[in-house]
Amino acid sequence: MRLGLFFKEGRRRKLSPLWSRIVGVLVVLFAAVELYGAPFGFIDSFILRSLFVSFAITLTFICYTPIRTEPGQSENVPVPDILLACISLAAGAYMVLNGAELVTRWTGVDPLTPADWAVTATFVLLTLEVTRRTVGPVLLGIILVFIVYNFVGEYLPGYFGHRGSTMEVFLDRMVYTYDGIFGTPVGVACTYVFMFVLFGQVFNAAGGGNFFFRLAASIAGRMRGGPAKISVIASALYGTLSGSPVSDVVTTGSITIPLMKRLGYGADFSGAVSASACAGASLMPPIMGTAAFLMVDVAGIPYLEIALAAVIPSILFYFGIMVQVHDRSVITGMRPLSDDPRHRQEKARTVLRENWLYLVPIAVLVWLITRRVNPTVVGLAATAATVVVSWFIPGHRMGLREICEALRRTGGGILTVANASAAAGLVIGGIMLTGLGGKFTSLVFAATGGFSGLCLVMVALVCIILGMGMPVPAAYVLTATLAAPALLEFGFSLMSSHLFIVYFSAISAITPPVAVAAYAAAGISEGNPNSTGAEAVKLSVAAYLVPFVFMYRPALILDGSAPEIIYAALVSFLGIFSFAGGLEGWLCGRLGRRARLLLIAAGMVFIWPDFRADIAGFVLFGLVLSGQLAARKREMPGSAGRR
Repeated sequence: MRLGLFFKEGRRRKLSPLWSRIVGVLVVLFAAVELYGAPFGFIDSFILRSLFVSFAITLTFICYTPIRTEPGQSENVPVPDILLACISLAAGAYMVLNGAELVTRWTGVDPLTPADWAVTATFVLLTLEVTRRTVGPVLLGIILVFIVYNFVGEYLPGYFGHRGSTMEVFLDRMVYTYDGIFGTPVGVACTYVFMFVLFGQVFNAAGGGNFFFRLAASIAGRMRGGPAKISVIASALYGTLSGSPVSDVVTTGSITIPLMKRLGYGADFSGAVSASACAGASLMPPIMGTAAFLMVDVAGIPYLEIALAAVIPSILFYFGIMVQVHDRSVITGMRPLSDDPRHRQEKARTVLRENWLYLVPIAVLVWLITRRVNPTVVGLAATAATVVVSWFIPGHRMGLREICEALRRTGGGILTVANASAAAGLVIGGIMLTGLGGKFTSLVFAATGGFSGLCLVMVALVCIILGMGMPVPAAYVLTATLAAPALLEFGFSLMSSHLFIVYFSAISAITPPVAVAAYAAAGISEGNPNSTGAEAVKLSVAAYLVPFVFMYRPALILDGSAPEIIYAALVSFLGIFSFAGGLEGWLCGRLGRRARLLLIAAGMVFIWPDFRADIAGFVLFGLVLSGQLAARKREMPGSAGRR
């Protein structure tokens, strides 16, 4: 294999029936360990994490090819991958059999035995390989840089130098502590994330995904530009369960994108609507995706507080998309979906009356979260409620076969997150071992001259760059480890600092040049991936503005009195409305170039937390609105006669 191929990711195999059955057995065992050990702590945390990583690596070697080749009709797993999968299982078995000793040993004091050397090196090397296969070269490159930095730091001059590390210390810290592979990212992935991915799979298998689409269609079907608005609403509803932009695109976009194209939207715009709406999947309460669960452990903030703080910003995000979609639909003369004779328009109350049982698991989930129950238990309870509810829905009753299939999909769907979490642990361990985190804060202060606005821009760019081609949780935890202390030093709150990083980690999925959600949408729409990404950025302008708004207006994340929260929300909604209207060129009618610039300027000044800036924003918005109303009055029939 040429060296260049090593830095390319693989692809999922189309497994032969025999290997599909083997994977099914492994996934059931994987799920059994998770269901037994994760919700109630029946398995020691360190052992559970090691088993989670061991199973994930094993399944990756079976399910993913070493490089991206043309898929066959039915593929067997080659011998080298079988051996690597067996080695991973053996390493996991070693951790279980020697669990008591490993948990109580003194890191850095007790020397590694020959078996310890073999097991620790195995976990590190196999983690690097599965990261390359599933996540790609970006994260692999970052890990390799940090690994090299661990060993060459003592030879570096000045600011970036450190005392260095030996191979024994490095392997010990990376595998036999919570500072490396089995750190916080894997701890979150094997508890909260697994349970909520399982809940999403079970809910979708029970017909919940179709219910959300029907509900969205009943709400927006009669509106101008209905298919695009259905995509936004359906993505918001489904995103509360999936929490994954790419998963959301594949699930809802496969239905909404063809609908948009059928009614006249271009391929790039259709894909962009789906991608931008799905980017909010990781930002929309009550689940908010895996990054929010990581925030619970990394920032130490209760999940309920995170979900409540994210309510207004997430509504602003989808409000901005809806405004631009509506304006674009009006300008281009798009018809409502109800005008399409092939579409049967339903009423929202009819959909809810026939499918109200699907709301029961959601109600259980929200109620348990408000009761501050452990999120892992919440996910398990919501899953159980979904299974019970399915028994009362004709055609969707879930039996043992359906549950096993949902478990299989969960095991397969979590591999990328599991591998990225283990890889992120290697980076975090390297940062802690070398002391780079504290140095990064000093570097940010020096580079920005102590100006908070430049610091926010720098952190946003770091999030987007690290998020290119890697899952949201990995991008979040890497940036949070490096940049969150810098934001705290600038006086921003713990909540706003970490929520800012979550936002930009999420929208990296639609930010070119590596916009994974836009690529997924382009694959469905048959559009150009880069053009789709550019359109998605334009449609998601609120996502790029809102984080800066709540950093300077903390009332937007409920950090303030009731009047402050209401005022901040009103000003922010008007700012997003102005900016979106200026971008699309519509406010009660078409806008000229000067009016568009004034409206965009109004949206920008509303961001700054100063009353004088708000006054300027109101004046600019009022000028444009009065000009549009006056022009509209002049165009009314009979206006010339009255003059």
